[in-house]
Amino acid sequence: MHGSWTDVADGVVVGHYERLDQNIAVVVGTDELLVVDSRSTHADADELRADIAAISALPVRHLVNTHFHWDHTFGNARFPEADIIGHTRCREVMRSDGEATKRELSQADWIPPDVRWQFLAVDITPPRVTFETAADVHLGDRVVRMWHPGRGHTDSDIVLAIDGVLIAGDLVEQGAPPSFGDAYPRAWVATLDALGPLLPPVVVPGHGAVVDRGFVAAQRDEIAAAIDLTVAGTGASDYPGAVLAVIAERLAIEDAGPYDV
Repeated sequence: MHGSWTDVADGVVVGHYERLDQNIAVVVGTDELLVVDSRSTHADADELRADIAAISALPVRHLVNTHFHWDHTFGNARFPEADIIGHTRCREVMRSDGEATKRELSQADWIPPDVRWQFLAVDITPPRVTFETAADVHLGDRVVRMWHPGRGHTDSDIVLAIDGVLIAGDLVEQGAPPSFGDAYPRAWVATLDALGPLLPPVVVPGHGAVVDRGFVAAQRDEIAAAIDLTVAGTGASDYPGAVLAVIAERLAIEDAGPYDV
């Protein structure tokens, strides 16, 4: 196995990959699988497919992208038999920005040289099935509920709920400050507020360890405190100055509005 896999509920398995500290979820249905996110390159996706085959012989019929970021979507092409599902904005941004993102990553100093070239080989494959508010996937006698709880990490975030587990994508990140590069910070706080009463005992973040309701509440408060410090210079934040600078940039964009969706 390339990742470290853990059962978080009956028929819900989470794989943790050291590269990018990333989580991938697999939901086992009666006669098919649903996979959440596809990793960042074709090679990464091939590793994922090998791991999935070791977990179950059932076919992958559904691949859900939690948002448009490359580390969650650039392996999509390696799942040609699956219905690829995502938010409408996920499809739009992948179509408009995917090729430029490939070129940027292929030249990024922070990415190891032996990985950079892999981005040029990525076949940008946006979701073919999209929604804006909510949708369900039926896996035999199991139902996976998906919805867009609001802007946060991006304007395309969706979460999935199944049997006491919430798969949160990068609306929740453990182990490092959340990424704010495409974020709507004020909306992110409101979105976590809306999710709060709906949170089950187990929350699977996009990166880091599996967490609980208390962690999500604490991260919500951390984001709110970082906003207060950025705007009014009051309070304290554990986030590095570079992260606070990105929050300031994104607040200016968020406050200017309007948005596409």
